Amino acid sequence: MADDLLDSLLGVALEVDELWALADPPTSELNGSAADSIGDGGIAHRKRIAVRAGAEIPFNRQGANPKQAFRVVLCRLMEDPEDEIALQYIPIGLRFREKGDTFGKSALSRIYCQFGDVLPESTREQIFDEVTTYEGWLTGGTENHIAMRRTAGFLFGEAFPKASFAQGLTGAELAAECFRYFKEYGRLLYQSSMTEFLSPIYHSCHTATWLNVYDFAKDPQAKLCARAILDWMFADLATNSHHGIIIPPATRAKGLMTDSYQLSTVRSNTQWSAWLYWGAGNVKETYEAVAGTTTWKQSPFTLHAVSDYVPERIVRNLGAKRVDTPYRLFQSRANKAAIDPPSINPYGKTASPYPQQPDVRYATRSVYVHKNYAIGAGTRKAEIDEPTVRHAHTFGVIWKDTHPRNWLFVVHPYWYVNRQDEESGELLGADDWSGTSPFLQMVHWENAALLLADLPEKDPYHGQAVGSNPKWISDRPAELHRQLNVFVPATVEQALGPGGGVFLRTDDVYISLRPIGGEAIWEETCREGYRRLAVHGKCVGYTVEVGDADEYGTFDAFREQIASCELDVTELSRDKHVRYHSSRGHALDLHYDESSWRPNAHVNGTRVDYDRWPICESPYLTCRDGVMHVNDGQYGMRVDWSGALPEYTYYSSTQPRS
Repeated sequence: MADDLLDSLLGVALEVDELWALADPPTSELNGSAADSIGDGGIAHRKRIAVRAGAEIPFNRQGANPKQAFRVVLCRLMEDPEDEIALQYIPIGLRFREKGDTFGKSALSRIYCQFGDVLPESTREQIFDEVTTYEGWLTGGTENHIAMRRTAGFLFGEAFPKASFAQGLTGAELAAECFRYFKEYGRLLYQSSMTEFLSPIYHSCHTATWLNVYDFAKDPQAKLCARAILDWMFADLATNSHHGIIIPPATRAKGLMTDSYQLSTVRSNTQWSAWLYWGAGNVKETYEAVAGTTTWKQSPFTLHAVSDYVPERIVRNLGAKRVDTPYRLFQSRANKAAIDPPSINPYGKTASPYPQQPDVRYATRSVYVHKNYAIGAGTRKAEIDEPTVRHAHTFGVIWKDTHPRNWLFVVHPYWYVNRQDEESGELLGADDWSGTSPFLQMVHWENAALLLADLPEKDPYHGQAVGSNPKWISDRPAELHRQLNVFVPATVEQALGPGGGVFLRTDDVYISLRPIGGEAIWEETCREGYRRLAVHGKCVGYTVEVGDADEYGTFDAFREQIASCELDVTELSRDKHVRYHSSRGHALDLHYDESSWRPNAHVNGTRVDYDRWPICESPYLTCRDGVMHVNDGQYGMRVDWSGALPEYTYYSSTQPRS
């Protein structure tokens, strides 16, 4: 971005010289329902509910794979450390070494550290035999799998420092190698980011395993590293959590494939983490409400509930939106090659499987958070073979609502159009809403966005990026679906808009969708609770603009104001170039770039430079050069991980929150 646009981003961040230093973390008491939600008592209450409900989940007492069972075991032991069913299962599950064994080994490390003193001696001996011969502590896998391997390996290495482990290492040597990973991965996290960012599925898995080190590490430096990693991940989630939904762009959003996508009533793994720590979403804080909900019962939710960890109060304030809004957030996300080096070692994972050059700006995020709604939009560099693209969620609008479906998303059906719907058996076709299409580009500023897709007749990537995991193999034809869809909850009121578009209303939030390159039409969809708006053609798109009653007054006034906004498509057919002036007077200019997955875009006449996109900038969360600042407008926390270990400083702003 040119300096004036970049400066407008950086100017909203609190600077260190405007702050008063505090010796200790702020502990001021809060008042009202928000305090009940984010206070220590509220979190403890939700954890007790989760543990009680988790202990009652049925599980296969003879099942070899302990991925789900060990979570139930932990809850049962929390309720009764002498629970016979739990104690009898541990020897059955602890020896599992097949695909996905990382989940069981991570949970086993918590079982041993948290309840080792009540385990029968024979079980303790079996655990010792298993963990000292297991060869997976230093091998590879996905980002969260590696974390599970290293954290569990560290804790068992600490527990048995003189024992001989696989690869000829002593326990102390294994712990030292895992600790090296903690330091190097954490420092890279603060310098760049993670690749499984904000995953509705795997963020919860990833944070759950670091809780084990935070709770049980004997080495205070290892505990400090785990704390700083957790603080980064939960600050990121809190800034991007609104009305129960994790704001896109997000990666590894596999729930869109498996019909376990996010709802305001809390559905995905990571949504449950946000509910636990700051009461996000519309699930009542009662045992009956939680026990009667099935969506968490195979998730890592209870692994958080059995931990002592609680995010910093500043982070909880941010997650509960006890901050002034609106705010903007700009973030870059790294590719796998950038975050992979710490996982390489001489004993297990000896080389990186990623041939790409490290890139800390592989993906970019632009988010606008208003009191009543949020918009998220993003871009990625062209890399068709990157598996996360098939499950990355690029654009969405979220709003305050009591209905379970409180967001819409714009997608080009691409990755799984030939996959059968689980219920009907029919091909998904145009109802495929998973992943990031390589043909969709966008630019976003504040409450408005401009999206454009250039859809060739034949897929230039046909036969590529199919994948190897049977669960996620891409199944798509040679001919593209030449349409751009908006999936809109059926509970949203609609009205006709200019140029064949529509206006949407949910309570006091208003949304405009104006089609580009064709007429927007409503079509039948198999997606329960949704309607599908589609514009068909080769070069098609939408303008999206969102507002509320506080800014625009009535729904009619919003419609009238948006109808007067200029949409210039005179260069669409020739140059794939469109311009839009939003109701706030912002000029969004998008020139589709065929040579890239990112557009040639301008905002208010200034070119958007994705090569200079901020690592993380907002009024409440910044991360620059390995230093993270997170604040709630009144108090703040500075975590400096530019050196070998993180250093914490707390402060009070000279500009208190109103």
